Amino acid sequence: MSGQTHISSRLPAVTIDGIDLAPEIRTRLRNLIDTLPDQPARLRVMGHVLLDLGLGSLALDAFGRALLLDDLDPATHLGLTRTYLHNGSRETALEHLEIAISLQPDARELRVVAADLVGCRDRMRAFDQLGAVLSTDPDHAGARKGLAGLIRSVIRNRIQDGKTVNPVDRDTGHVWDLHDHMPSPELIPPQPWFLN
Repeated sequence: MSGQTHISSRLPAVTIDGIDLAPEIRTRLRNLIDTLPDQPARLRVMGHVLLDLGLGSLALDAFGRALLLDDLDPATHLGLTRTYLHNGSRETALEHLEIAISLQPDARELRVVAADLVGCRDRMRAFDQLGAVLSTDPDHAGARKGLAGLIRSVIRNRIQDGKTVNPVDRDTGHVWDLHDHMPSPELIPPQPWFLN
C-alpha cells in the first residue's frame, strides 16, 4: 500500500467536465498547477495534457496562469483557443485566436483556423483571413481548401434561397414596363435548343 494512493470512499466524487473525480484528485491537480514553476511553457504543457484528458476547467486554470505570466505569448492564446472551443465558448476562442494572429501575423495556419471558425457566421471575415494567406502563398493547401469550402457553402445557401423564393417572371419586360423598349420578337435571333 506504500506506493498506492488511497481514495476515501466516504467523500463523494466531484464531476468536472463530465468526468467523475474524487475531491482529492481534483485538489491535487489544482495544487500541481499552482506549484509548477513560473514558466509559461510548462503551464501550457500541463494545460494541453489536462485538455487531452477532457478536463477543460482545470486546463483553463493552467492556461490562465500562463497568460498572467506572459500575455504576449501566442502559444498561450492558442491553448486558450483550444480550451474555449472544448468548453463550447466559440466567440471567446475566436478572440484569443485573433490575438495570436496579431502576435504572429505571418502564421498562415492560424488564419486558416480563424477562417474556419468564423466561416459559418461571418463569411467576409473568413474570406479576409484566407485572402491574407493566399496573397502571400497562393499554393497554401489549407487556405485553398478553406476557400473552396466557403465558396461551396455560399453556393449551397444561394441554391437553398432560390428554392424558397418565388421565381422571377420570365417576361421581365412586362414586369418592369420595358416592353416598349424591347426589340420585337422577329428581330431576336433564334435561341439554341439548350437555352430554351
